[in-house]
Amino acid sequence: MFYIVKVYLMREDIKKADIIVIKVGTSLLVSAETGIIESAISKLASVLAQLMRSGKKIILVSSGAVGAGTVQLGEVSKYAAAAVGQGILTGLYEAEFKKHDQKIGQLLLSRDILTVPENRQAFDQTIQELLARRILPIVNENDAVTVDEREHRTKFEDNDELSLLIAEAVDADLLIMLTDVNGLYSENPTINEEAQMIRHLSKIDQRLFEASDPSLGKLSRGGIRSKLKTATGALTANISMVLANGRDPHVLYDILAGREIGTLFKKQQ
Repeated sequence: MFYIVKVYLMREDIKKADIIVIKVGTSLLVSAETGIIESAISKLASVLAQLMRSGKKIILVSSGAVGAGTVQLGEVSKYAAAAVGQGILTGLYEAEFKKHDQKIGQLLLSRDILTVPENRQAFDQTIQELLARRILPIVNENDAVTVDEREHRTKFEDNDELSLLIAEAVDADLLIMLTDVNGLYSENPTINEEAQMIRHLSKIDQRLFEASDPSLGKLSRGGIRSKLKTATGALTANISMVLANGRDPHVLYDILAGREIGTLFKKQQ
């Protein structure tokens, strides 16, 4: 009973979150057959605009550029796909947020932006000014130019890692990872129908990594193991994190109302 009360109070704490980083995965925004799912962008923009009006400081980390460009162009390099897809994605965000009188700002990042002091200072100043002016920052990796060379590694592992680094940089109260699964399960639910949803974790052990399914979608880089790695970093940084199904963006209202949605990663106080 005492444990249940503590978990309830942890969920209640989410209501107080002021600075919130929301990461949306490619699988929610892009169809491998038809490209960007415009209805998903429209619904997401409506919800985020409402949260901004309520006083929340929201930072959106949006995947989908490479996937959108790949569907549009076919067999091309990910660099070309990113260059084309990012324009399509940003244009749709701009159009949808404009319907709600919500200004947006685009930030395309590489790892050195967050690690080189001069670059980091510029980033900090920019994102703080955007938040102060109630402009919604939309962040993505600058996939068109980032590389993963040993001597010059500018690429992030994926947008899961990027979302955590952003959350740390802005001292976020909450990181929400929206994906196409309901949360973290004890086993792969597509293989074992008796797999149980894990509602709360205060620490992550190696067994969870070993039990997680490394398979990825056609257009995405992350996966459950990546989410676990991100959650481990969030716990270390003392940032609450929720992993939830974002097929319907209205789930954000439930999460921020403290309802038991998805899996909550949060240290026990």
